[in-house]
Amino acid sequence: MSKTRKILLSFVMLMNTFIASMMSNGVVVTIPVLARDLHVSQLQAQWVASAYSLAYGCGLLFAGRMADIYGRKILFLSGLAVSVVFSFISGSVRNQLALCIVRAFTGLGLAVATPAGFGIIGVTFRQEPARTIAFAVFGLGNPIGSSVGVLVGGAVAGINAHGWQYFHFILGGLTLIPLVLGLFVIPSDLANQETDKRIDWLGGLLITAALCLFTFSITESGIAPNGWSTPYVPALLATSIVLFIVFGFWEHHVENRLSLPPIAKLSLFTRNGGKVTIVMLCAFCPFVAVAGWVYLTSVFYQEYKGYTALKTAVHTVPAAICGIFASLAVMWIVPRLRTPYVIGMGGFFSGMACIIYAVEPEGTLYWKAEFIALLLLPFGFDLTVGIGSILMSNLCNDNEQSVGGALFQTASQIAAAIGICVSSLVTNEVAARTGHYYTGLRTSFFLCSAFAFAIVVIAIIFMRKWPLAKHVGFARDGGAH
Repeated sequence: MSKTRKILLSFVMLMNTFIASMMSNGVVVTIPVLARDLHVSQLQAQWVASAYSLAYGCGLLFAGRMADIYGRKILFLSGLAVSVVFSFISGSVRNQLALCIVRAFTGLGLAVATPAGFGIIGVTFRQEPARTIAFAVFGLGNPIGSSVGVLVGGAVAGINAHGWQYFHFILGGLTLIPLVLGLFVIPSDLANQETDKRIDWLGGLLITAALCLFTFSITESGIAPNGWSTPYVPALLATSIVLFIVFGFWEHHVENRLSLPPIAKLSLFTRNGGKVTIVMLCAFCPFVAVAGWVYLTSVFYQEYKGYTALKTAVHTVPAAICGIFASLAVMWIVPRLRTPYVIGMGGFFSGMACIIYAVEPEGTLYWKAEFIALLLLPFGFDLTVGIGSILMSNLCNDNEQSVGGALFQTASQIAAAIGICVSSLVTNEVAARTGHYYTGLRTSFFLCSAFAFAIVVIAIIFMRKWPLAKHVGFARDGGAH
């Protein structure tokens, strides 16, 4: 493959994560305008954003398995095509319920495309430093999409009462770019070594239902008027946990007793001394911390300080901008520093960002504390995504690349839901007990810092002997070892 084609392929993969992040973060800013235009409450309008995240998180693992079996290029392009169609429909729908359904299909389309994109990188870029650069670029789309989404969403939503609709048209147009370009630059899928193309439909149903109910219950706990006191919320959470357990037993049975290929081999988690499990923990902890931090800062500025949503976005956008530099730093840091140093450094910086918000005295100038925290926060997220993607790809066989990417991304999605849920619960419980809302916020920031610092502990205990990321894993033809 020529250098020009590799660059264009990397750009296509960047656009995938860029659009996924922009769709998630940008729509949130348009919620107040949407609520007024459709004459619904902000809680009802919130489901327009949540429906996308719910469908995206639930579809990753099953879509990853489909990509590994039937071809990553066709799944990647098909997912983007679905997203394009439903993005344009989203801009035309004037009913809140219908809009939620359409947004869910948009998220499902990107859920199909994203793990396929991860697998395309894993089997295409085998030599260093191109491999590290490609995965770093793949992760770079997240902070760029977040910052651009918030700014463009806020600007477009402010044009007029229907401004939120224009944002969906913009998203559809942007998604056309990687779709059209991908037709020409993504290489055709190599012959699949796995001749058994049967699908574990029961396993797919179990894990999809478990993820849907789990994410829905966590999301609804923050949207329902009575939160966790609403009877169906804890009931659905308990049901999801049962389904996760049943899925685990079923996949163990399929892998060891049946000839049917499982959705995800449980042996993958213990392979190479359990390195995949450790990598997923390193994805889980920072996402809990960062998602909790995002929720808490939103509440801190809007509820506690009384800022508007746009003013809040302006105050927090330095984190997204710094995230771009953190993702770019992956290209330079990962080939030079051993894995535990990169992971530990990211966790420490994000932990300190949470600590600063937890201990800053009331009335402290933004530039003296909060701005510094905003510069530190992205490193735990972006360094982990960059190096974690490389590690996960190295630890998976060629016919498991998309499933490996889906597992990594699913762990992140679950962690994000838990981070928001736990932060909300702790804040409200402590505030109710002490009578001081700011005390609740401080406590939750401390809790988020604990999850971030947990990455440092994991790096010291379980990863201290790990070499450079490119050397972690088993040998593949012409690839990492």
